[in-house]
Amino acid sequence: MVDRELTSQLQELGLTKYQSEAYIAAVQAGEARPTDLVDISGVPQGRIYDVIDDLAKMGLIEVRSHGQGKSITAPSPEPVLEELKHRRIDDISQRIDAVSRGLDNLYEETDAETDGYVTMVSRQETALRHIRQAIDAAECWLILSVPLRMYQEIKVEVAAAVKEGVTVRLLLSGTEDPPELTFPERLAVHFRAVADTFVAADRTYGIYASDHPHKESRSYLITQEATLVLLLQDYTETIWTASARIQDGASLPKCYLDPRRVLIEHRTALDNGEALVATVSGHRTGAQREDTWSGYIVDYELSGPVKADYDVAPPTIASFTLATEDGEITVGGWRATVEDVAATAIELTRQSWEVTPHRSVLEPYDWQLCFSSCQT
Repeated sequence: MVDRELTSQLQELGLTKYQSEAYIAAVQAGEARPTDLVDISGVPQGRIYDVIDDLAKMGLIEVRSHGQGKSITAPSPEPVLEELKHRRIDDISQRIDAVSRGLDNLYEETDAETDGYVTMVSRQETALRHIRQAIDAAECWLILSVPLRMYQEIKVEVAAAVKEGVTVRLLLSGTEDPPELTFPERLAVHFRAVADTFVAADRTYGIYASDHPHKESRSYLITQEATLVLLLQDYTETIWTASARIQDGASLPKCYLDPRRVLIEHRTALDNGEALVATVSGHRTGAQREDTWSGYIVDYELSGPVKADYDVAPPTIASFTLATEDGEITVGGWRATVEDVAATAIELTRQSWEVTPHRSVLEPYDWQLCFSSCQT
């Protein structure tokens, strides 16, 4: 009689009941004839030869032919089971790869229909996968507030985004003092001992988890709903401004999501008459066709119903006037209705021109002459 527990364990590895019983019998016997295995294992006589063939194909036993018939020998179990393990791993890996390719094709076909979703996850590994996807999805603006230990997991992806020209803000937390690390040169870095975990990539991907003081585990909100991602972006402005600065990060050129962030960061330069050149991606208000406009900022408006610090409080109006070769246009955010253009992204650079472009009151200019004589 074979060991029932070993039989059960071998079945968990993928052998059938008869294969498990015959294999254990072969190991016990050392060398045996098929009829001996029938007696030891209890496998029916009519099934034993098929079972022996299966075990031989798996490499678990060896079948030897003699003048008096066949004998079955079981090699040392450890090496043959190790080989079986690797074959099974390779086999399941290939099956998973095949299934993954098929599911990826389905995912790509339905991906457009999943935009705007909101979900909750509890596993940090799942949250990290979404964070990596958010970093990869960012084309213009990315902000991350993560504990130091989580940053160590994603620092390669963060460096790649910086290298690709994404404007990245990194807020580190989770330690009493600022970490002594070397960061990519163009990466803006702030620090605070305690902060919620959040990631916001453009208007396309958001992740948020509250840093609860009495809970070790946490739930992560994942969303690709544009309005929620922008709410998260606005929330980060307050946290970012109230955190300790470690590294200033990128100078121009930089990419911004909207006029508000351009003006908050560069209104002093504009007031001092510096020539800031903007390339605006977006669409004419009231139309849907995407287009781009390039020129320099000649005026702006940043205002609200009451006097406020617009570094942390969103203004009611944030727009600027762009002087282009075809004339002046006003540029607002992505939901603008009053301005000429609703911007989805703004690339900002600095040009050394002799003309001082910023004016409180717009005076008549020969823009075609200015562009032909002033551009570098």
